[in-house]
Amino acid sequence: MRIFFIYAVYLLFANSLLATTNLLTHAEIKRGELHLHFSSFVMKKNIHKMLLSDPPRLVVDIKKAKLKHAISASSLKAKGVQSFRISQRKNSTVRIVIETYGRYKARTYQPMAYNNVFAITLPKDDFIHISDITKKRSKHKKSTHNKSKQKKSTPIVIEEIPDDPIVRETIVSKDDKSIFSSIFGKSSPRVATMAGPRRGYTVVVDAGHGGHDSGAIGARKYYEKTMVLQIAKRVAQQLRKRNFNVKMTRSTDKFVKLRNRTKFANRYKADIFVSIHANAIANKRRFRKAHGVETYFLQTTRSAKAKRIAAKENSVVLSKVDRLSNSVILESVLSGPKIELSQKLAIDVQSNILKNLRRKYRGVRDGGVIPAPFWVLVGAQMPSVLVEVGYITNPTERSRLLKADYQNRIAKGVAEGVSNYLSLREKEFD
Repeated sequence: MRIFFIYAVYLLFANSLLATTNLLTHAEIKRGELHLHFSSFVMKKNIHKMLLSDPPRLVVDIKKAKLKHAISASSLKAKGVQSFRISQRKNSTVRIVIETYGRYKARTYQPMAYNNVFAITLPKDDFIHISDITKKRSKHKKSTHNKSKQKKSTPIVIEEIPDDPIVRETIVSKDDKSIFSSIFGKSSPRVATMAGPRRGYTVVVDAGHGGHDSGAIGARKYYEKTMVLQIAKRVAQQLRKRNFNVKMTRSTDKFVKLRNRTKFANRYKADIFVSIHANAIANKRRFRKAHGVETYFLQTTRSAKAKRIAAKENSVVLSKVDRLSNSVILESVLSGPKIELSQKLAIDVQSNILKNLRRKYRGVRDGGVIPAPFWVLVGAQMPSVLVEVGYITNPTERSRLLKADYQNRIAKGVAEGVSNYLSLREKEFD
Protein backbone atom coordinates (compact mmCIF):
# COMPACT_ATOMS: atom_id res chain seq x y z
CA MET A 1 0.00 0.00 0.00
CA ARG A 2 2.82 2.39 0.90
CA ILE A 3 4.65 1.73 -2.37
CA PHE A 4 1.43 2.38 -4.29
CA PHE A 5 0.98 5.74 -2.52
CA ILE A 6 4.55 6.80 -3.25
CA TYR A 7 4.14 5.80 -6.89
CA ALA A 8 0.96 7.89 -7.11
CA VAL A 9 2.82 10.90 -5.68
CA TYR A 10 5.56 10.35 -8.25
CA LEU A 11 3.06 10.28 -11.14
CA LEU A 12 1.41 13.43 -9.84
CA PHE A 13 4.70 15.34 -9.79
CA ALA A 14 5.86 13.87 -13.10
CA ASN A 15 2.68 14.85 -14.94
CA SER A 16 2.85 18.41 -13.65
CA LEU A 17 6.52 18.80 -14.55
CA LEU A 18 6.23 17.29 -18.01
CA ALA A 19 3.43 19.62 -19.03
CA THR A 20 4.80 21.98 -21.67
CA THR A 21 1.75 24.16 -22.29
CA ASN A 22 1.02 27.00 -19.87
CA LEU A 23 -2.71 27.58 -19.24
CA LEU A 24 -4.10 31.09 -18.77
CA THR A 25 -6.88 30.59 -16.23
CA HIS A 26 -8.18 34.12 -15.66
CA ALA A 27 -7.35 37.84 -15.83
CA GLU A 28 -8.01 40.75 -13.50
CA ILE A 29 -7.16 44.42 -12.93
CA LYS A 30 -5.20 44.88 -9.71
CA ARG A 31 -3.19 47.87 -8.42
CA GLY A 32 -3.31 49.57 -11.80
CA GLU A 33 -2.00 46.48 -13.63
CA LEU A 34 -3.39 43.66 -15.73
CA HIS A 35 -2.72 40.44 -13.82
CA LEU A 36 -2.77 37.23 -15.86
CA HIS A 37 -2.96 34.01 -13.85
CA PHE A 38 -1.15 31.08 -15.46
CA SER A 39 -0.80 27.46 -14.42
CA SER A 40 3.00 27.73 -14.37
CA PHE A 41 5.85 30.24 -14.57
CA VAL A 42 6.02 32.41 -17.71
CA MET A 43 9.50 32.23 -19.24
CA LYS A 44 11.01 35.43 -20.60
CA LYS A 45 11.93 33.79 -23.92
CA ASN A 46 8.23 33.10 -24.60
CA ILE A 47 7.22 36.78 -24.36
CA HIS A 48 7.05 39.06 -27.41
CA LYS A 49 5.92 42.71 -27.04
CA MET A 50 4.96 45.26 -29.70
CA LEU A 51 3.77 48.87 -29.64
CA LEU A 52 1.41 49.72 -32.47
CA SER A 53 -0.21 53.00 -33.56
CA ASP A 54 -3.42 53.99 -35.34
CA PRO A 55 -4.96 53.24 -32.90
CA PRO A 56 -2.28 53.15 -30.19
CA ARG A 57 -2.12 49.74 -28.53
CA LEU A 58 0.21 47.34 -26.77
CA VAL A 59 0.34 43.77 -28.06
CA VAL A 60 1.85 40.99 -25.95
CA ASP A 61 2.23 37.50 -27.38
CA ILE A 62 2.95 34.66 -24.94
CA LYS A 63 4.16 31.50 -26.65
CA LYS A 64 3.63 27.96 -25.37
CA ALA A 65 0.41 29.11 -23.74
CA LYS A 66 -3.29 28.38 -24.13
CA LEU A 67 -6.54 29.74 -22.79
CA LYS A 68 -8.04 27.29 -20.32
CA HIS A 69 -11.47 28.69 -21.25
CA ALA A 70 -12.87 31.75 -22.98
CA ILE A 71 -11.97 34.90 -21.04
CA SER A 72 -14.35 37.87 -21.29
CA ALA A 73 -11.86 40.71 -21.59
CA SER A 74 -14.67 43.22 -22.27
CA SER A 75 -15.47 43.18 -18.56
CA LEU A 76 -12.01 44.51 -17.72
CA LYS A 77 -11.96 48.28 -17.11
CA ALA A 78 -9.01 50.57 -16.36
CA LYS A 79 -8.23 54.28 -16.52
CA GLY A 80 -6.54 55.28 -19.77
CA VAL A 81 -7.54 52.05 -21.55
CA GLN A 82 -10.15 51.89 -24.30
CA SER A 83 -10.41 48.11 -24.42
CA PHE A 84 -8.76 44.79 -23.59
CA ARG A 85 -8.67 41.78 -25.88
CA ILE A 86 -7.40 38.30 -24.97
CA SER A 87 -7.45 35.57 -27.58
CA GLN A 88 -5.84 32.35 -28.77
CA ARG A 89 -3.79 33.58 -31.75
CA LYS A 90 -2.33 30.20 -32.64
CA ASN A 91 -2.52 26.75 -31.12
CA SER A 92 0.24 27.64 -28.69
CA THR A 93 0.21 31.46 -28.47
CA VAL A 94 -2.01 33.69 -26.35
CA ARG A 95 -2.32 37.30 -27.53
CA ILE A 96 -3.17 40.21 -25.21
CA VAL A 97 -4.10 43.55 -26.81
CA ILE A 98 -4.43 46.70 -24.69
CA GLU A 99 -5.87 49.57 -26.72
CA THR A 100 -5.16 52.98 -25.16
CA TYR A 101 -5.69 56.67 -25.92
CA GLY A 102 -1.98 57.15 -26.49
CA ARG A 103 1.29 55.26 -26.39
CA TYR A 104 2.80 54.62 -22.96
CA LYS A 105 5.79 52.80 -21.51
CA ALA A 106 4.56 49.40 -20.36
CA ARG A 107 6.36 46.97 -18.08
CA THR A 108 5.77 43.24 -18.02
CA TYR A 109 7.08 41.22 -15.11
CA GLN A 110 6.31 38.46 -12.65
CA PRO A 111 5.54 40.23 -9.33
CA MET A 112 5.40 37.14 -7.12
CA ALA A 113 7.12 33.97 -8.29
CA TYR A 114 5.10 31.66 -6.07
CA ASN A 115 1.69 32.08 -7.74
CA ASN A 116 2.60 32.39 -11.44
CA VAL A 117 1.00 35.80 -11.94
CA PHE A 118 2.22 37.67 -15.02
CA ALA A 119 1.68 41.44 -14.77
CA ILE A 120 1.39 44.16 -17.40
CA THR A 121 1.42 47.77 -16.18
CA LEU A 122 -1.31 50.08 -17.41
CA PRO A 123 -1.18 53.84 -18.22
CA LYS A 124 -0.29 56.04 -15.24
CA ASP A 125 1.57 59.34 -14.80
CA ASP A 126 3.80 58.73 -17.85
CA PHE A 127 0.74 58.37 -20.09
CA ILE A 128 0.91 60.29 -23.37
CA HIS A 129 -2.53 61.73 -24.10
CA ILE A 130 -4.00 61.49 -27.56
CA SER A 131 -4.21 65.32 -27.72
CA ASP A 132 -0.43 65.49 -27.48
CA ILE A 133 -0.06 63.02 -30.34
CA THR A 134 -2.55 64.99 -32.45
CA LYS A 135 -0.59 68.23 -31.95
CA LYS A 136 2.68 66.55 -32.92
CA ARG A 137 1.09 65.04 -36.02
CA SER A 138 -0.38 68.37 -37.13
CA LYS A 139 3.02 70.08 -36.81
CA HIS A 140 4.70 67.23 -38.66
CA LYS A 141 2.04 67.38 -41.38
CA LYS A 142 2.65 71.10 -42.03
CA SER A 143 6.42 70.70 -42.25
CA THR A 144 6.13 67.79 -44.68
CA HIS A 145 3.11 68.97 -46.67
CA ASN A 146 4.64 68.37 -50.10
CA LYS A 147 5.87 64.88 -49.24
CA SER A 148 2.58 63.86 -47.67
CA LYS A 149 0.72 64.47 -50.94
CA GLN A 150 2.43 61.42 -52.40
CA LYS A 151 1.22 59.19 -49.55
CA LYS A 152 -2.38 58.05 -49.46
CA SER A 153 -2.29 56.61 -45.94
CA THR A 154 -0.08 56.48 -42.87
CA PRO A 155 1.47 53.04 -42.36
CA ILE A 156 1.06 51.27 -39.03
CA VAL A 157 4.14 51.73 -36.89
CA ILE A 158 5.40 48.58 -35.17
CA GLU A 159 8.06 49.02 -32.55
CA GLU A 160 9.54 45.92 -30.96
CA ILE A 161 10.58 46.48 -27.35
CA PRO A 162 14.14 45.17 -26.97
CA ASP A 163 15.05 43.00 -24.03
CA ASP A 164 17.22 44.64 -21.40
CA PRO A 165 20.63 43.02 -20.93
CA ILE A 166 20.89 41.13 -17.66
CA VAL A 167 24.23 41.66 -15.90
CA ARG A 168 24.59 38.26 -14.31
CA GLU A 169 27.23 35.59 -14.72
CA THR A 170 26.19 31.98 -15.27
CA ILE A 171 27.70 28.86 -13.76
CA VAL A 172 28.89 25.78 -15.59
CA SER A 173 29.88 22.26 -14.69
CA LYS A 174 33.60 21.62 -15.27
CA ASP A 175 33.76 17.85 -14.91
CA ASP A 176 32.25 14.90 -13.04
CA LYS A 177 34.46 15.44 -10.00
CA SER A 178 33.87 19.15 -9.54
CA ILE A 179 30.89 21.12 -8.29
CA PHE A 180 29.24 24.03 -10.02
CA SER A 181 31.35 27.18 -9.84
CA SER A 182 31.31 30.57 -11.49
CA ILE A 183 32.71 30.95 -14.97
CA PHE A 184 35.55 32.91 -13.41
CA GLY A 185 36.74 29.87 -11.43
CA LYS A 186 37.27 30.62 -7.74
CA SER A 187 36.56 34.31 -8.03
CA SER A 188 33.06 35.49 -7.27
CA PRO A 189 30.87 36.64 -10.19
CA ARG A 190 30.29 40.34 -10.57
CA VAL A 191 26.82 41.46 -9.64
CA ALA A 192 25.03 44.45 -11.10
CA THR A 193 24.49 47.38 -8.75
CA MET A 194 20.75 47.80 -8.39
CA ALA A 195 18.61 50.34 -6.57
CA GLY A 196 16.47 47.56 -5.09
CA PRO A 197 13.18 46.00 -6.13
CA ARG A 198 10.33 48.38 -6.71
CA ARG A 199 7.73 46.32 -4.88
CA GLY A 200 7.40 44.67 -1.49
CA TYR A 201 8.17 40.97 -1.25
CA THR A 202 7.88 38.32 1.44
CA VAL A 203 11.07 36.51 2.45
CA VAL A 204 11.14 33.53 4.83
CA VAL A 205 14.39 33.17 6.78
CA ASP A 206 15.04 29.71 8.18
CA ALA A 207 17.54 29.14 11.00
CA GLY A 208 18.73 25.55 10.69
CA HIS A 209 18.29 22.88 13.38
CA GLY A 210 17.06 23.93 16.87
CA GLY A 211 15.82 22.29 20.06
CA HIS A 212 17.15 18.77 20.53
CA ASP A 213 18.83 18.99 17.11
CA SER A 214 22.03 20.94 17.84
CA GLY A 215 23.46 20.59 14.35
CA ALA A 216 27.24 20.68 14.01
CA ILE A 217 29.35 21.19 17.15
CA GLY A 218 32.65 23.09 17.26
CA ALA A 219 35.19 22.73 20.06
CA ARG A 220 32.60 20.73 22.08
CA LYS A 221 30.64 23.79 23.21
CA TYR A 222 29.69 25.86 20.16
CA TYR A 223 26.41 24.69 18.64
CA GLU A 224 25.39 25.34 15.05
CA LYS A 225 21.74 25.86 16.08
CA THR A 226 22.69 28.85 18.28
CA MET A 227 25.08 30.46 15.82
CA VAL A 228 22.76 30.24 12.81
CA LEU A 229 19.82 31.61 14.82
CA GLN A 230 21.88 34.69 15.65
CA ILE A 231 22.77 35.18 11.99
CA ALA A 232 19.21 34.48 10.81
CA LYS A 233 17.89 37.22 13.12
CA ARG A 234 20.44 39.63 11.68
CA VAL A 235 19.40 38.64 8.14
CA ALA A 236 15.76 39.35 9.05
CA GLN A 237 16.78 42.74 10.43
CA GLN A 238 18.72 43.65 7.27
CA LEU A 239 15.81 42.59 5.05
CA ARG A 240 13.31 44.65 7.05
CA LYS A 241 15.56 47.69 6.62
CA ARG A 242 15.01 47.19 2.88
CA ASN A 243 11.22 47.09 3.37
CA PHE A 244 10.82 43.36 2.90
CA ASN A 245 8.08 41.48 4.72
CA VAL A 246 10.08 38.92 6.74
CA LYS A 247 8.91 35.71 8.41
CA MET A 248 11.14 33.37 10.44
CA THR A 249 10.56 29.62 10.74
CA ARG A 250 11.93 29.85 14.27
CA SER A 251 13.05 32.78 16.42
CA THR A 252 13.82 30.72 19.55
CA ASP A 253 15.63 27.49 20.36
CA LYS A 254 12.91 25.13 19.18
CA PHE A 255 12.93 22.17 16.81
CA VAL A 256 11.08 22.50 13.48
CA LYS A 257 10.71 19.51 11.17
CA LEU A 258 12.38 19.98 7.82
CA ARG A 259 9.21 19.45 5.80
CA ASN A 260 7.37 22.04 7.93
CA ARG A 261 9.87 24.77 7.09
CA THR A 262 8.93 25.03 3.41
CA LYS A 263 5.28 24.42 4.30
CA PHE A 264 5.56 27.53 6.47
CA ALA A 265 6.98 29.49 3.53
CA ASN A 266 4.28 28.21 1.18
CA ARG A 267 1.55 29.12 3.67
CA TYR A 268 2.76 32.73 3.77
CA LYS A 269 3.12 32.72 -0.03
CA ALA A 270 6.75 33.76 0.27
CA ASP A 271 8.69 34.98 -2.74
CA ILE A 272 12.07 33.82 -1.38
CA PHE A 273 13.18 31.10 1.07
CA VAL A 274 16.66 31.29 2.65
CA SER A 275 17.94 28.63 5.06
CA ILE A 276 20.98 29.48 7.20
CA HIS A 277 23.42 26.75 8.30
CA ALA A 278 27.04 26.33 9.43
CA ASN A 279 29.31 23.67 7.96
CA ALA A 280 31.53 21.12 9.72
CA ILE A 281 33.95 18.33 8.93
CA ALA A 282 34.62 15.24 11.01
CA ASN A 283 38.21 14.68 9.84
CA LYS A 284 40.41 16.26 12.55
CA ARG A 285 43.34 16.49 10.14
CA ARG A 286 41.31 18.86 7.97
CA PHE A 287 39.85 21.06 10.75
CA ARG A 288 42.16 23.94 9.84
CA LYS A 289 42.01 23.38 6.07
CA ALA A 290 38.25 23.17 5.51
CA HIS A 291 36.73 26.66 5.50
CA GLY A 292 34.70 29.02 3.33
CA VAL A 293 31.20 30.19 2.44
CA GLU A 294 28.98 28.04 0.22
CA THR A 295 25.48 28.53 -1.16
CA TYR A 296 23.35 25.59 -2.29
CA PHE A 297 20.24 25.13 -4.38
CA LEU A 298 18.13 21.99 -4.72
CA GLN A 299 19.37 19.65 -7.44
CA THR A 300 20.99 16.28 -7.92
CA THR A 301 24.79 16.16 -7.96
CA ARG A 302 27.73 13.86 -8.60
CA SER A 303 29.93 15.77 -6.18
CA ALA A 304 30.95 13.62 -3.20
CA LYS A 305 31.40 16.73 -1.07
CA ALA A 306 27.92 18.07 -1.81
CA LYS A 307 26.39 14.67 -1.07
CA ARG A 308 28.27 14.49 2.24
CA ILE A 309 27.10 17.94 3.36
CA ALA A 310 23.52 17.24 2.28
CA ALA A 311 23.55 13.92 4.15
CA LYS A 312 24.70 15.74 7.30
CA GLU A 313 21.88 18.29 7.10
CA ASN A 314 19.32 15.62 6.07
CA SER A 315 20.22 13.20 8.86
CA VAL A 316 17.25 14.30 10.97
CA VAL A 317 14.75 12.93 8.44
CA LEU A 318 16.64 10.35 6.43
CA SER A 319 16.65 7.90 9.34
CA LYS A 320 12.84 7.88 9.15
CA VAL A 321 12.49 7.77 5.37
CA ASP A 322 13.17 4.58 3.47
CA ARG A 323 15.42 4.52 0.44
CA LEU A 324 12.55 4.14 -2.05
CA SER A 325 10.54 7.16 -0.91
CA ASN A 326 13.74 9.22 -0.62
CA SER A 327 14.57 8.51 -4.25
CA VAL A 328 11.06 8.90 -5.66
CA ILE A 329 10.17 12.18 -3.94
CA LEU A 330 13.52 13.87 -4.56
CA GLU A 331 13.70 12.85 -8.21
CA SER A 332 10.12 14.04 -8.78
CA VAL A 333 10.84 17.63 -7.72
CA LEU A 334 14.46 18.19 -8.69
CA SER A 335 13.61 19.19 -12.24
CA GLY A 336 10.93 21.67 -11.20
CA PRO A 337 10.52 25.18 -12.66
CA LYS A 338 12.09 26.93 -9.65
CA ILE A 339 15.50 25.23 -10.04
CA GLU A 340 16.87 27.77 -12.52
CA LEU A 341 15.56 30.69 -10.45
CA SER A 342 17.05 29.23 -7.26
CA GLN A 343 20.40 28.90 -9.03
CA LYS A 344 20.36 32.59 -9.97
CA LEU A 345 19.35 33.54 -6.43
CA ALA A 346 22.23 31.45 -5.06
CA ILE A 347 24.72 33.28 -7.31
CA ASP A 348 23.56 36.69 -6.05
CA VAL A 349 23.56 35.67 -2.39
CA GLN A 350 26.99 34.01 -2.56
CA SER A 351 28.55 36.96 -4.38
CA ASN A 352 27.25 39.59 -1.98
CA ILE A 353 28.24 37.65 1.15
CA LEU A 354 31.82 37.36 -0.16
CA LYS A 355 31.90 41.02 -1.16
CA ASN A 356 30.90 42.18 2.33
CA LEU A 357 33.20 39.79 4.22
CA ARG A 358 36.27 40.47 2.06
CA ARG A 359 36.06 44.20 2.66
CA LYS A 360 37.47 43.57 6.14
CA TYR A 361 38.54 39.94 6.53
CA ARG A 362 41.35 38.25 4.62
CA GLY A 363 41.35 34.72 3.33
CA VAL A 364 37.57 34.29 3.08
CA ARG A 365 37.21 31.33 0.74
CA ASP A 366 34.61 31.15 -2.01
CA GLY A 367 33.19 27.64 -1.67
CA GLY A 368 31.00 28.24 -4.72
CA VAL A 369 27.37 27.85 -5.74
CA ILE A 370 26.56 24.17 -5.48
CA PRO A 371 23.63 21.89 -6.37
CA ALA A 372 22.72 19.37 -3.66
CA PRO A 373 19.66 17.33 -2.55
CA PHE A 374 18.75 19.16 0.67
CA TRP A 375 15.47 18.01 2.19
CA VAL A 376 14.84 21.41 3.79
CA LEU A 377 14.44 22.87 0.27
CA VAL A 378 12.09 20.14 -1.00
CA GLY A 379 8.54 21.37 -1.50
CA ALA A 380 9.35 25.08 -1.73
CA GLN A 381 7.06 26.83 -4.22
CA MET A 382 9.46 29.75 -4.55
CA PRO A 383 13.18 30.24 -5.35
CA SER A 384 15.06 28.85 -2.36
CA VAL A 385 18.68 28.49 -1.25
CA LEU A 386 20.66 27.09 1.68
CA VAL A 387 23.68 29.10 2.88
CA GLU A 388 26.55 27.42 4.73
CA VAL A 389 28.03 30.53 6.35
CA GLY A 390 31.31 28.86 7.33
CA TYR A 391 32.92 25.89 9.08
CA ILE A 392 32.24 25.75 12.81
CA THR A 393 35.03 23.17 13.09
CA ASN A 394 37.67 25.57 11.73
CA PRO A 395 39.18 27.56 14.66
CA THR A 396 39.77 30.76 12.70
CA GLU A 397 36.43 30.76 10.95
CA ARG A 398 34.59 29.78 14.14
CA SER A 399 36.06 32.74 16.04
CA ARG A 400 34.95 35.04 13.24
CA LEU A 401 31.45 33.54 13.14
CA LEU A 402 31.06 34.36 16.83
CA LYS A 403 31.71 38.06 16.19
CA ALA A 404 28.76 40.43 15.75
CA ASP A 405 30.56 42.30 12.95
CA TYR A 406 31.18 39.12 10.95
CA GLN A 407 27.57 38.01 11.41
CA ASN A 408 26.30 41.43 10.33
CA ARG A 409 28.40 41.31 7.17
CA ILE A 410 26.99 37.88 6.30
CA ALA A 411 23.46 39.14 6.97
CA LYS A 412 24.00 42.23 4.86
CA GLY A 413 25.33 40.08 2.04
CA VAL A 414 22.28 37.80 2.12
CA ALA A 415 19.91 40.79 2.13
CA GLU A 416 21.76 42.49 -0.73
CA GLY A 417 21.79 39.23 -2.69
CA VAL A 418 18.03 38.78 -2.30
CA SER A 419 17.39 42.43 -3.20
CA ASN A 420 19.68 42.25 -6.24
CA TYR A 421 18.06 39.02 -7.44
CA LEU A 422 14.54 40.46 -7.24
CA SER A 423 15.66 43.68 -8.95
CA LEU A 424 17.12 41.68 -11.82
CA ARG A 425 13.96 39.58 -12.03
CA GLU A 426 11.92 42.79 -12.37
CA LYS A 427 14.37 44.11 -14.96
CA GLU A 428 14.04 40.92 -17.03
CA PHE A 429 10.37 41.75 -17.57
CA ASP A 430 10.70 45.51 -18.07
